[in-house]
Amino acid sequence: MKTSFGSIASRVKSVGASCAIAAALTYLSLVVPGRVISVCGNLVTPVHCPVLAYGFPLPFIADSQSVSPVGSVARDPLSLITGLDEVLWPQLGLSASFWMLLVVAGRWAWRRWAKMPVR
Repeated sequence: MKTSFGSIASRVKSVGASCAIAAALTYLSLVVPGRVISVCGNLVTPVHCPVLAYGFPLPFIADSQSVSPVGSVARDPLSLITGLDEVLWPQLGLSASFWMLLVVAGRWAWRRWAKMPVR
């Protein structure tokens, strides 16, 4: 079974485009506010309290109680890289998976619709 370089390149390009769209949708979901329970104080025993967070379907960027100003979450790329706020990695993974599933379902539905005969 021979596969041409063109078909492999086409497949890689398609997967890369899907990943880029899912990443963009994950980043755009930061406009949706929410709350998560986080550790606010840990002198003797951990104290849990609700903090501001952003992301959809699960909030994955939460207000850090140490460095960032309380009650604000920076959503620009530079602040995300520098770590001013707390990235909740499991929620980020699930949110990115949700958006990737949505992109794959959309591509599948589009291809199925495009193959339908015109009446």
